[in-house]
Amino acid sequence: MHRTSLVQFTADEISRNAHRVNRQTTVNAIVKHPLGAIVEYPETGSVMGQAIAHIFSISANYITHKFDNPKASFQYSFVKCNRISTSCKGLKACSSNTDTFINATHSYTHRAHISELITPTRAFSPTDDSAEREVFTKTFAFFCALKNDSNIDPNDYERALVTPTAVSSRSPTSCSGNLIMRTDKYNQRFIQCEHRSRADRAHLILWNLQEFNINYLQALLAHDIAAIVIHEERAEHCGFGPLVPCDFVASPVEHKQTCARWHRNSAGMLERGRLLKWEHDCQSKFDIFVPVNLVAVPRIAIVCRNPHSHPPPAPIKTPPPLVDLFRSLLMDMDWELADATPRRILCDSGFMRGLRMALGWTLDHSPTLADLHPSLANLDHVHRLMYKFRHDKYPMGTGFQGAKLLVDKENELPRHARYVRCAETHTLPGGVDFRLIVCMSPLMSRHLLLARHVSIDTSFKRLHGWQEFEIEAWDNNHMRSLTGARAFINSQSAQAHLVLFRRIFSIASEDTGTPVSFKHIHGSGYESVVADAHMGQGLGLGMFCSELSKNIKTPCIYEPHRKLCDLTPYDHLRRFYRLCVIHFKRNLWPLQSQVSKERTLSVIRGGGRKAEAWLKDKLQTNKFALPALYRPASFIPEDIWRACPTTTNGNEQAHRNINRDGVHLTLLGGIMRGRAFNDRAAQSIDVHASLGIGTRDRDATHAYRASRSITRQALSQRCRVTQHPHDDTTHVLSQQPAPRRILFFTPVPSYSLFDALRPDVKGVLELCPWRQCSARNNCPRQRSAYSNSYVSDLEYALTPGAGIIDYFPPPSR
Repeated sequence: MHRTSLVQFTADEISRNAHRVNRQTTVNAIVKHPLGAIVEYPETGSVMGQAIAHIFSISANYITHKFDNPKASFQYSFVKCNRISTSCKGLKACSSNTDTFINATHSYTHRAHISELITPTRAFSPTDDSAEREVFTKTFAFFCALKNDSNIDPNDYERALVTPTAVSSRSPTSCSGNLIMRTDKYNQRFIQCEHRSRADRAHLILWNLQEFNINYLQALLAHDIAAIVIHEERAEHCGFGPLVPCDFVASPVEHKQTCARWHRNSAGMLERGRLLKWEHDCQSKFDIFVPVNLVAVPRIAIVCRNPHSHPPPAPIKTPPPLVDLFRSLLMDMDWELADATPRRILCDSGFMRGLRMALGWTLDHSPTLADLHPSLANLDHVHRLMYKFRHDKYPMGTGFQGAKLLVDKENELPRHARYVRCAETHTLPGGVDFRLIVCMSPLMSRHLLLARHVSIDTSFKRLHGWQEFEIEAWDNNHMRSLTGARAFINSQSAQAHLVLFRRIFSIASEDTGTPVSFKHIHGSGYESVVADAHMGQGLGLGMFCSELSKNIKTPCIYEPHRKLCDLTPYDHLRRFYRLCVIHFKRNLWPLQSQVSKERTLSVIRGGGRKAEAWLKDKLQTNKFALPALYRPASFIPEDIWRACPTTTNGNEQAHRNINRDGVHLTLLGGIMRGRAFNDRAAQSIDVHASLGIGTRDRDATHAYRASRSITRQALSQRCRVTQHPHDDTTHVLSQQPAPRRILFFTPVPSYSLFDALRPDVKGVLELCPWRQCSARNNCPRQRSAYSNSYVSDLEYALTPGAGIIDYFPPPSR
């Protein structure tokens, strides 16, 4: 990057023709560059006719597989031709530039001087950061944004200077109305389309104009030429505004056609400056001499003749050797390149370690891409390079097609090394295409089929445009949560989940040689499945069970008068399916009142459209919801009901753990990060099984988990009491000095639907001042003679007088 010594030819050398490149070409000086040198601005002759030869040594490694011409590192743009002799194309300048800027010339430059040569007319002054300039610039930019979005004909002087058209927020087509400024009843200005009315609110309206110069903005909208001239000439006098000459330039390599700024042209029209070809043709010439046999003579000579008639272009091109270095650093990231971004690579320790070594970095702070080359400060440019490298590594992309290619590669591996098992498209009823990718190793298949109590859940955060489905179970042997299957889907319908369960359990059976089984069908296997209240998941699983039992004519153990083959999907769910009570409590926490069934339903219906829709979904659509929440309405045995988890917290924790590895990923990146996560889990299980070393200092035993649960519940209750000190639904007895009273508790079945969800079918402890009520003979309801040990169904449980009492506070003294 540093300037190499330039050697002028002496008179004696000239007399001996040492300055001749060939019979027709002579040079005045020579510069020899070392091996691997990157030259972006080669020095040319300082006067017309003067030439300088640059000798570049070429590495032998480039000869065998790839050769980068040193010309590719030059920041200048050249005329395309087949000859190895070309000329500089100069720059593209804004149509509102100045003559002094046009006449800038140079023959040699480097980065330390390049900013001065690129913008010689730009000098910082205190007015550059003044409040007056900021307000004017924001006002002018706001009007230009309105004009730019209106598709105005730039040749229509009246329309271009008066106002843009108003675009309807509901229609992509332009409105023919003008934008006008008005004042509301609070004396606040706003802009709206002239066609906007109470009957037609689709037309544009803009509020919050306090940060703009209202007088200037109103003049622009109202086509007040006199006022516009006053504001813009004042701005020109201060060195800003659309009347100030522009010094914006761009390299011909850039595909920009217009300037980034707006100007007044000679006719007074407002338009973006057009980038024009350089008026003064650059006379700088470049002759490139490449030996016929580069192996024998690994050198290239480039003769640069005549000075440039323009400022040097900005270093926007990354030299090919640095592009190759950047590529090698990215390729070292392996599969992490699938969802790498300019921000993520700077947070990747492997990439940063390679960048430090390439730069020889010794400072305490980390380097940036701009330290490798200034052009890499443009994140869009970095993104384009990364997209090209990613496409080279993943020619089928990082989406579904890339996943299918990955499946083909994994099928060539031994079965024990496979993870991505299928990437398929199925056509569902109605012609909808359902895509799924199933990821599970044979070890995960074994854990999946050995489990007895599993939970299922879907995450929406980790991948773009895909839902992540997981089957999770708790392993008591290793005291940790395990993921039995991971899948990515694009539909959550019941039919989609039916296909999903078919493929997951089919793969698991192929890996283990053991068919899937459910306890209520086969006598062993899955005893319970916990999920949220999503209808597609539940119904899809029920349909899968119906397929398993369609040829089994054995009577059901819970309803002997019915055969297993006659059970509907909802009947199957009633025998093993449970809903997460956390989801239920979160939705119905404000409705915990101990009331009758009719009053409960009326309270829910009065909670608004969402509450009414929820109730309809649970009572009419999701026929499995109430049996999955209320044990007496289910056929799940009491011991299994108590043994199975009551929440999907295991899935939620699994989602949280893997989301720490990255969210908003590509499909391929999500697959590979999921594989890494599952491999770490499998490794920890192996270590625990062989050496007894767990993932934490304390094993997650039943006692430890129960203690932690109690602590969390106590903290939650304290928070609720602190936030709602007068809320009786918290079931927390606060100690109060007066009145002093002894309260007695009697275990009775719960009368509230909220508490009926608890595993104890005989009820829970509720505050019931029996002795005080009976002593005064004013208890509003007597004990029922019915047994408290069993409640037949929900209708009976919510019927007053059915042995399930309400809570009534003790009478005041």
